[in-house]
Amino acid sequence: MSDVEKIKRDLFSGKKAGAVKDVVNSKEGRSVGKMIDGDSLKKALAEGDSNTMQSILNQVLATDDGKALVKQISERFGK
Repeated sequence: MSDVEKIKRDLFSGKKAGAVKDVVNSKEGRSVGKMIDGDSLKKALAEGDSNTMQSILNQVLATDDGKALVKQISERFGK
């Protein structure tokens, strides 16, 4: 099992699985999901390509939905 698959399994089956699903399925989560090339993200994660991951994050944070999604994540899972 790849690291990406392990992270996915842990996120969607842990104690906060419901909260993770709520964030992913939110308006902002769906919008961000549409703008990200999932294959590129998986490849970057698998290879530890921090430049590509940073580029994807910058792309997300440049949008209002991306900023709102990060705020949701911070409120639900942050300190």
